[in-house]
Amino acid sequence: MNSKILIWLAVAVYVGWRIYSRLKRNIGEQQFRPKRLKFYIVVFSLASLGSGVLSMGHQPVMLGWLAGVVVGVLLGWWSVRLTTFTTIAAGRFYTPNAHIGIALSLLFIGRLLYRVFAIYSNLTFAGRPAPALGQSALTFFTFELLAGYYVAHSLGVLRWYAKEDRPPDPIA
Repeated sequence: MNSKILIWLAVAVYVGWRIYSRLKRNIGEQQFRPKRLKFYIVVFSLASLGSGVLSMGHQPVMLGWLAGVVVGVLLGWWSVRLTTFTTIAAGRFYTPNAHIGIALSLLFIGRLLYRVFAIYSNLTFAGRPAPALGQSALTFFTFELLAGYYVAHSLGVLRWYAKEDRPPDPIA
């Protein structure tokens, strides 16, 4: 067997395993960990700002970036409304909407796989060469959709638990 094929196969298995473990960890009941949520907010915000800077000067890419941010944030806030929150003796837990999380993850993974295929084969389904890395409005849109969602959802979960920690309003 060709060594290049073995290397690609090993990379594909590793990436597939990491994607599976990430999806498994992010879907279903999760323990409330404020530091982790703040970390997600910082990382995705910085990545989003970085991709926004990269898209400057390319109007279609900038529009993909902006549309992804807006739709992602709206989806994140809506998802917080669909999230169930529980507080038990073992700790605080929340369960995000699985359908939204799976759909966004699969959309992003699908787009990445398509880009790898397009770059590797140097063709797209339209028969033209693939745009250079960082020049695809759809790739920016899918990343920003995911980034906007994670930032908004993490902020929403932090906000929900911050409200819970406040003492109840006095009865007037």
